[in-house]
Amino acid sequence: MITFGRKLKHLRQKNHLTQKELGMAVGFPDSCADVRIAQYESDVRTPKEDLMKLFASTLGVPVELFTVPVLSEPREYEAAEYWRYELGAELD
Repeated sequence: MITFGRKLKHLRQKNHLTQKELGMAVGFPDSCADVRIAQYESDVRTPKEDLMKLFASTLGVPVELFTVPVLSEPREYEAAEYWRYELGAELD
């Protein structure tokens, strides 16, 4: 599964922001803005819901891009397909 940190890093780079710039944009102090973003990007820290919404807003994307799991390995697709088949009627 693609982690929050990987998604954050990709979106930050796509927006041509440094770690420090993104950190300052979401309100982290100048002295530690880059360190904090590095911690989130390496999945050392996990943001609370309000910070996740702030990241999404700052990067111009819906918060669901961070919260909805993204499958990235064949076994994840197999498991998802199994449950979609088993619970299909309940999911629609």
